[in-house]
Amino acid sequence: MIPLPGAMSGGAADRLAGQFQNEGRGAMKTLGQDQGSRTGRRRSRLKYLLAASGLAAQIGLGAGVARAQDAGTPPVAASEEPARESRDDIVVSGYRYLSEDTSGTTGLPLPIEEVPQSISLVSQDFLKAADLKTLGEVAQYSPGALFAGNQEGFGSIVKLRGFAAGYAFDGLTIGTLNYEPDNATVERMEIVKGPASVVYGAASPGGIINLVSKHAKANTPNYVELLGGSWKRWRLEGQVAGALNSSGSIRAIGLAAHEEAGSFMKNVNSSKTVVYGGVDADIADGLTGYVHGGYEHYRRTAFDGIPTLADGSPAPVNRSFFIGAKDFELVTDVKRVNAGLDWKVSSLWSIALKANYQRSATHGPAPYAYDLQANGDFSFQIQNILKDEKQDFSIGASTIYKLDALGMSESFLSGSAIYQSTDSMVHQSLPLIGGSGTGHANIFDGVEAIDAIISSAVFPGAAFLDRRRRKFVTLSGQAVLKVAGPLTLLGGLSYSKPDISTRANDGPWQDFSGDGQMSYRAAATVEPIAGLNVYLSYSESFQPQLTIDINDNVLPPLSGKQYELGAKYVSPDRRILLTGALFDLRQANQGVYDRQGPDGFDRYRALGEVRYRGMEFEAIGRVTKAWQVNAGLAILDPKISKDGDLAMVGKTVTFLPKATASLYTSYDFAGGVFAGAGVRYVGSVKTASDNATRDLPGYTLVDGSLGYNLNRWRLQLNVKNIFDKLYYINNYQTLFYGNVVGEPRSVTLSLRAAF
Repeated sequence: MIPLPGAMSGGAADRLAGQFQNEGRGAMKTLGQDQGSRTGRRRSRLKYLLAASGLAAQIGLGAGVARAQDAGTPPVAASEEPARESRDDIVVSGYRYLSEDTSGTTGLPLPIEEVPQSISLVSQDFLKAADLKTLGEVAQYSPGALFAGNQEGFGSIVKLRGFAAGYAFDGLTIGTLNYEPDNATVERMEIVKGPASVVYGAASPGGIINLVSKHAKANTPNYVELLGGSWKRWRLEGQVAGALNSSGSIRAIGLAAHEEAGSFMKNVNSSKTVVYGGVDADIADGLTGYVHGGYEHYRRTAFDGIPTLADGSPAPVNRSFFIGAKDFELVTDVKRVNAGLDWKVSSLWSIALKANYQRSATHGPAPYAYDLQANGDFSFQIQNILKDEKQDFSIGASTIYKLDALGMSESFLSGSAIYQSTDSMVHQSLPLIGGSGTGHANIFDGVEAIDAIISSAVFPGAAFLDRRRRKFVTLSGQAVLKVAGPLTLLGGLSYSKPDISTRANDGPWQDFSGDGQMSYRAAATVEPIAGLNVYLSYSESFQPQLTIDINDNVLPPLSGKQYELGAKYVSPDRRILLTGALFDLRQANQGVYDRQGPDGFDRYRALGEVRYRGMEFEAIGRVTKAWQVNAGLAILDPKISKDGDLAMVGKTVTFLPKATASLYTSYDFAGGVFAGAGVRYVGSVKTASDNATRDLPGYTLVDGSLGYNLNRWRLQLNVKNIFDKLYYINNYQTLFYGNVVGEPRSVTLSLRAAF
């Protein structure tokens, strides 16, 4: 196995700023580090609101490559091979929750129980069993992960250990994930938690979500599936795969899906079309390669939440209430190509090359509301996205050399060199409502009256153009040494050099590159009994910022470090994986709003340090041949540990729950019947450090499924939020723009035929 380290974070920290100012000024003036271009969009709308424009931006940076094997699992001792490869333990339904290959993102050719890092695995089978449509739903079933909203329908925002997650496809990082990838193209997800710039280059301290795309394997199924559900949702999906030659050395896969849906909210609709395909080949002895590509097209009614009252109380409207215009539609097109070569030069030496290209483009008008008054009056504006375009390109080479020839069995050295670039352009305008860029309406007038006012806007309005160029070169190396008996030591370091520039409208390009950065990683693992590994690790992360202080100096890079104590146990038959971790994670230099400069541009200061302590526990796999579980619990204590403003030291970071938990379990009965049940819990969150506004209530959602298998047919019923719990999700870590109502009870019925 060849580790190809690399990742990029879509954002390094969350919007801590809301706790430093009152809800009005704080929401309008402070910018955090979440989700790259999405923050850029919100940033531009804030500039319009303040009648100012300037350099107030956040960027997700990183570079890296990580190998995602097209088949198999990490190398293990010969005695373990039969247990790992045996297929006699496949359950009747064909679902398998535990997919343990993490080679794509850890950078370590080790089985998962020996990797000194907390990792959650989400298989395609689990996605199907629980009918998980979005990354937000996946996060609700993953310990340490949090669904933190969906700004304007650009895709789920996920936080890991309290910080915005980075993203990668097949181990190759992207700047930001500003759409919702369709799960049909995903073979598995690898949620790697904690800072790891040694592996990924510039990265979020929270971790990375690596989406491993489907490969054409010998056992890749052919199927067609029809799904129908609540609010006129329907979906047709099909996949074919097979060998292109008699020897089976060249294999191909093709997939297509189309889905349309309404919503529990009035006037909200969506549709998407997905096409995906690729070729995997055994080119020669020891040499394999692949080329995969896909196209995804999304249309959805623009919606961005309903503002709350000043004290944080929800607006007095029902779940179906919609603030927007039914004819305002956001359209996103995504094109992606991934390719790679793996060459096993000898039994000791391997080399890998990978490349990735992705282009996403969005256009359309997106209204958003804010500042709800007790009498129902609120304000709104329309963000007319003329073009929101982003291109990511990564290429990297890595190598691994085993030290067996030196008498050091199970030891190795690895190295990699990665180049990664992201070019983004956001061109948008502010349509006029009654001659002004700001419109006004009353929430008690009803959905149709508000729709009419918003639809009366005059386009296109005053335009603003924001461009960013980000390039990274990362060199890294790691060593894993089996010292003696049960003890293994890990050490690693990397050097990343950013090249960053921004441009507003027709102004000059401004350089935000900063200096290169060294990052370090170390760990010790002990295996006291077979299958149980206890580890202690230290890891670092860094990420440049694009905000400036009152003296026009660029803020120093975000700097993260973590100590983690953990244990992993895999059962002798490899059917159950148990994981537990305690961590102390700190990040310094988070940019928060300071004041407005003499030129009218916002100025920021670096927050001293936030310190997140917590614990995570997870159990996944099969208790018996017919009974499977996926359970998790996470506790988080997010505090401000250092700052120039001593009044803030010790305050709890807002909009982060202290506890989340989940359980999904299923059982396969005789005769082809199977059933499942799930619980998702998210604790309450503080919305202001001084308790000036109400906490956002916690919630518990109960899900269920029932199905029947008959030969090549599978009929499955899924019900989510069985008890129709009312809950809210906040998009922007401030109440100024309000909350989004969570999805009520929904039902889907699917029929799948394998052939």
